[in-house]
Amino acid sequence: MKKVLVFDEIAETAITYLKANGIEVISNKQNDDNDLIAHSDADGMILMMHPVSEKIMSQMPNLKVIARYGVGYDNVNLDDANAHNIIVTNTPGANATAVAETAIMHMLMAGRSFYQQRLSITEDVNNIQIGQEVTNKTVGIIGFGAIGQKIDQLLTGFNVKVLAYARHNKVVKNGRMASLEEIYTQSDFVVLALPATSETNNMIDMAIFKKMKSNAVLVNIGRGTVIDELALINALKSGEIAGAGLDVVAVEPISEDNELLSLPNVFVTPHVAAKSREAFDTVGLTAAEEVVRVLNGQAPRYQVN
Repeated sequence: MKKVLVFDEIAETAITYLKANGIEVISNKQNDDNDLIAHSDADGMILMMHPVSEKIMSQMPNLKVIARYGVGYDNVNLDDANAHNIIVTNTPGANATAVAETAIMHMLMAGRSFYQQRLSITEDVNNIQIGQEVTNKTVGIIGFGAIGQKIDQLLTGFNVKVLAYARHNKVVKNGRMASLEEIYTQSDFVVLALPATSETNNMIDMAIFKKMKSNAVLVNIGRGTVIDELALINALKSGEIAGAGLDVVAVEPISEDNELLSLPNVFVTPHVAAKSREAFDTVGLTAAEEVVRVLNGQAPRYQVN
């Protein structure tokens, strides 16, 4: 019987599917290397956020597939996976609605300082800035895959003009494809829906903030490393941009002393964009289906290496 290692909080849909396909399911917290290496005979793995590279792969000789529980796969070393003939998959689009809804929420929360308004009820909070509406604004979406396109769709009722950027032209429901320069200089809201890659690392830096409008609100629901965090803090403090809504930061989990948490024009959530019941079930089932395909000698649908 094939064995697959999963994490303790995985959706029941994934466990049910794996077992229905004759697979023994092993579960632990996946908190450290030992949690993974302890099951060195596993044939497959559904992985959350713990980093996996040569150290772990070399001690799991039966491992044939690592299915990331989500879209991002920057915690898996693809070169090491290739060296060990391990297929790595992800679940594109499975959590698009949950993440897109979070992006809209961040636009509203950061754009209107709602969090600071709430704090003023129970704490001594002064000089709360009056924010801007989303309606009738220009929204730049950088990264126009399943999540970016869903954000565009959800913005329909706000009568916005969407400027979208991606490597390939796509239909933009509420606007058009645009260059990065157009997005930086024209957008009232800039939404980042990008993965962490060598090309996207720190792509939003001080030079970019200087191009943005002073009323601009930056929203990031992709990966924290896309933004030069020190440059962001300086831009927020100097008024280079008006605000930021962040579900992700450069180093996670975010520390209590991260200056972003103390700035009056920032709204932060702890990387929870994809956490809805619906998304958790869909992502779990998609990841489990990929594992079963690979272990049955079939081609996966969402291989990333």
